[in-house]
Amino acid sequence: MGAIVLLLEDDTPAVPGEETRRALQICNAGSVVDRFELDVVGDAKDWIRVEPAEVNVFPDQSAGAELVFTPPRSTDLPAGEVTFALRVMSHEDIEGSVVEEATVTVGSFTDFGVKLLPRTRRARLGARFHAVVDNRGNAPVRVQLYAADPDAGLGFTFSYKEIEVARGTGSVVPVKVKPAARRWRGADVTLPFQVLAVHRAEGGEEEQTADGAVVQAALVSDAVVKFVMAVAAAVVALIALWLFVLKPSVESEARRQASAVVGEESGPPGNGTGESPPPDGATESPGAGQAGGPGADRSPPPAQDTGSGIGGGAGGGGRDDPGDQESQSEEPPGDQGGGGEAFDFRLEADAPVSAEFDAEATYTVPEGSTLYLIDVVYENVAGDAGVVRLQRGNSVLRQLALDTFRNLDESYEQPIEFGPGENVVLAVRCQDPAAESGAQAQNCTPAAYFSGRLVKAGT
Repeated sequence: MGAIVLLLEDDTPAVPGEETRRALQICNAGSVVDRFELDVVGDAKDWIRVEPAEVNVFPDQSAGAELVFTPPRSTDLPAGEVTFALRVMSHEDIEGSVVEEATVTVGSFTDFGVKLLPRTRRARLGARFHAVVDNRGNAPVRVQLYAADPDAGLGFTFSYKEIEVARGTGSVVPVKVKPAARRWRGADVTLPFQVLAVHRAEGGEEEQTADGAVVQAALVSDAVVKFVMAVAAAVVALIALWLFVLKPSVESEARRQASAVVGEESGPPGNGTGESPPPDGATESPGAGQAGGPGADRSPPPAQDTGSGIGGGAGGGGRDDPGDQESQSEEPPGDQGGGGEAFDFRLEADAPVSAEFDAEATYTVPEGSTLYLIDVVYENVAGDAGVVRLQRGNSVLRQLALDTFRNLDESYEQPIEFGPGENVVLAVRCQDPAAESGAQAQNCTPAAYFSGRLVKAGT
């Protein structure tokens, strides 16, 4: 009749990385002595074997054997029930061979770790890290995250305080680290801290740690101070050069040229007799220049007609009356946005994580008015990551990366003009590293404060 397999019931789990045994009985239901070969088939055959692999059994007798379980300590073998098949091959009665199915419970083991990316970051006001929790066990693990620093000089904000990590995977949790005190000047200071991942189970708790550090830089760096001092020294040197070298030389050259001009305007020298030369076009009669000469005319010269000299006669050489000239002046045009009334407003966006600019905050310029923007203050108080745009309707005017600033003030020498009915748009594309791990993402909440002048038509 062949073989009969009797598996003893045993709820003892097979511990990964250890050896577990379970007894079984092989009965010979035939009429002759038979030799049976024992082996395991299926996916579990690599870590389940039978000892001994062959048994000889007399008719109506049974022989004992053992199933040996050695499950590997790997994430590839999940905790829980595993089905396997025991094959008993008869040498005397091939048709009497049997395959018996059974199950074994694979126990769970916990193996996890935590690390920081990056381990060190340089910042002035705050830094963003990512805590990566890796589960190297064969069952899901739930951990709680904490952080501490030895000097209590840092503040920590976790996006998630407790997470569950599936076997063989990892989860990323953003961590914001902010120094408690600001450094205005001085050298960089390294502030170490530690992130703890704690797993609590029935047998107790297990924790893993990761070390990190924030290199706090001064708000005003030494390079900036040296640059300002160098610029100030250069300005002082230029002023001194002007006052003590260039200005005296310029004044001396100006006086020299002024003296030369005055000498030229003083007129040509006389003829050596104390008399001025005759005017242009005048003729001198013979003997007129010889005092007491023969035929000299000593009578006074005829009086000249001065009625047409200086005055308004035709061909007169006099100057025009300044009162007769018309002066024309032209007003320079005013600056754009110089009129109207002071005007300001604020736009705040609430954008979910997206690959597109899905969130917009809009202000519409009233009809009959023109808005001139002079100053814009961009706000990123929460330290979000993504891109923010300033638009005129659908036209992009300015684009900024959120993770490059917390508060950014921009002033425009030439105001930005928005006509009647046009929209001032603050568009946001939000990015959150937590979304890559499947964890719940947080919205981005940047804002902007606008100030300028609102000019109504006709003013």
